[in-house]
Amino acid sequence: MIGKSYFLLSLLQVGLLQEWKCYTPSEVTAQEGSCVQIRCNYSYPLYLANQPRVGIWFNSKEQSSSSIAFHSEDHNQEASQFHDRTRLSGDLKDGDCSLIINNVRKEDTGPYYFRIEFADKNRYSFYPVTWLQVSAEPSQEWKGDTPQNVTAQEGSCVQIPCHYTYPSCLQTHSRGGVWFNEEKGRSLIAFHSKDHRHEMPRFRNRTRLPGNLKDGDCSLIITNIRQEDTGPYYFRIDFDNGPSYSYHPVTWLRVSDAPQNLSMTFPGMINSSSISITEGNSTVIICSVESFPASNLTWRHLNVTVNRTRSNNELWLVIPHVTSRDSGDYQCVAENEHGAVEGSITITVQYSPRNITMTSPGMINSSWINITEGNSTMIICSVESFPASNLTWRHLNVTINRTRSNNELWLVIPHVTSRDSGDYQCVAKNEHGAMVGSITITVEYPPRKTMVSISGSSGGIREGSNITLTCSSESVPPISHYTWFRVKGNTSTQLKTSIRTLSFTPVTRENDTNFYCTVRNPLGNSTSNVTHLDVQYKPEISQESVCTHSSEGTTCVCVANSNPPGDLTWHLPNANISGNQTQGRLVLWRVRDGHLVTGSLILLGPQDEEEVTATCLVRNQHGEVMFKVYLWVIETNSNKWPVGSLAAGITISVCVAGILVFVCVRNAWSERCCRCFEELTHRHTDKPDDLLYTNINLLNLPSNGGTAHVSEGMEYTQIRFQRN
Repeated sequence: MIGKSYFLLSLLQVGLLQEWKCYTPSEVTAQEGSCVQIRCNYSYPLYLANQPRVGIWFNSKEQSSSSIAFHSEDHNQEASQFHDRTRLSGDLKDGDCSLIINNVRKEDTGPYYFRIEFADKNRYSFYPVTWLQVSAEPSQEWKGDTPQNVTAQEGSCVQIPCHYTYPSCLQTHSRGGVWFNEEKGRSLIAFHSKDHRHEMPRFRNRTRLPGNLKDGDCSLIITNIRQEDTGPYYFRIDFDNGPSYSYHPVTWLRVSDAPQNLSMTFPGMINSSSISITEGNSTVIICSVESFPASNLTWRHLNVTVNRTRSNNELWLVIPHVTSRDSGDYQCVAENEHGAVEGSITITVQYSPRNITMTSPGMINSSWINITEGNSTMIICSVESFPASNLTWRHLNVTINRTRSNNELWLVIPHVTSRDSGDYQCVAKNEHGAMVGSITITVEYPPRKTMVSISGSSGGIREGSNITLTCSSESVPPISHYTWFRVKGNTSTQLKTSIRTLSFTPVTRENDTNFYCTVRNPLGNSTSNVTHLDVQYKPEISQESVCTHSSEGTTCVCVANSNPPGDLTWHLPNANISGNQTQGRLVLWRVRDGHLVTGSLILLGPQDEEEVTATCLVRNQHGEVMFKVYLWVIETNSNKWPVGSLAAGITISVCVAGILVFVCVRNAWSERCCRCFEELTHRHTDKPDDLLYTNINLLNLPSNGGTAHVSEGMEYTQIRFQRN
């Protein structure tokens, strides 16, 4: 009665407290050779009430596989010293975790504690431990006498003979007897002498004791035998205020029949036709059947026998590490001499994406493909997974195609362009994980955007510098051949070079022309733009610079060659004049033609004697040059046209070579005379040795351009100044 109240109180606490608690004694004493019960009741949060669970008793203060005294799910995990000697007296679902140890031994002495593990990973170990003390009283005082096997026909009545002895010191104690029927690792109460309400419903009103417990008669009668009554039975005597003792070995009750009620169960599932398991986990499927004599059981998968037992009504299928290859239908076949029965269960293995592949027409699972621009292509991404994966195609970190819950996704590009080049990722994802595959698309196309670039030309191309022309082009595959051309006028000349660069070391003004290149790859060719090599140099006075005289006056022409064309300015005593204009008797004009700039200074006459100094200055960003002329006019008798004489004295000094050059050209002159002085130099200088001096006297000359005769017998028409 006290035990009953204790058990009900524990259940009430389970419902109200909704927390992890356990009630076990701090110490229990047992006699060697007898059995002992360590009473245990536990509570847990209510939301776990329907969760499958596993109860474990440890014979140690620390958790260790070698110290497991009892395991409710797998007896193979129990330490060898406890095999076939431990069980639970109650049902874990009722909060009853009491441990029975049969045939207690001296080495059973030590600490014991209970651990509960729920299927959703909730686990709890209950402390403090219970210390089991084993006394040395001889075990011969406890004896039981029961048959090993009893056979019965379905619907009949059967008696299991039983007689027990116990220590004499317990003769005056009140006692009660309990018969247990072991079923699938659990001890079910078939008969309870003190309270029939503890009996399993299927045994109520069908079990009784024909004798008297005080006489040691513990025989059990079961009426209306059923197939589910088949199994092992054993008897336990409970003394009030004393020990309890369970008598073993058990008696096996067998009901003759063909196999029936075949069932397949695994943790968390009772007799289902299919189960789903995550890859990597382990599983156990138990095939059981009711039959007598016991059936031979066989597990088959894909028509292959994977496990077999003879004369046993239960067969475990253990898969310690589930893989996708374990998916499929499994058949359990049970047969005995009276017949056979078969059951089937489907295992579905869930796993994360794997074996991702990408294929294209003409290609099987490669990491790259080449496509000619303008063509179409299709790439298929496929993956293995369960449940099916969501697939996504990405290019340049942008999603371009997506599907949900499908293990295949097509990427279609109807018209390939160079923008479609690059890496493509196929991402497969389900609830168990993700996987990424990659493929590189290379778009091939003929050369384009061909151009010529100039290096070493910062600030313009200077004559004498080193210049390199580089031919570049976009193409896949790369350019296989280069050809250079020079253009002069309408003529294009191929140069003897086949590399992508053309070098000028140094560049000269003769290289001032147009160039272009052509390129070729296996898909075609292309021509670059025409590039002008604009070679720049400082101004130089041309040999075409002259002074001439006509009837209208004296004309000096200054011609300079430079790139870029120079800026020409005439410098007079009272003014600096550029461009085209007239000031008094002076007329100036300037013309640019390509790299040449030409400036003209005209001194109109006749006039009084007057000296005029004029300087032609030409400059660009690379330098400057001067052309200086001294002019004066002597007035003659305007009413007469005598024949004068022209006398010239020439002194020439050149700073480097000291070479005198004087050119006199015959021509008809007008009616005035002048004396001219010219200085020619690339840069302005005051050094007298750099000057070219000329003195000229002009008299009245025929106005019709005829020959003028002077007294000395000399004739002159024109003076040209030039630099050697």
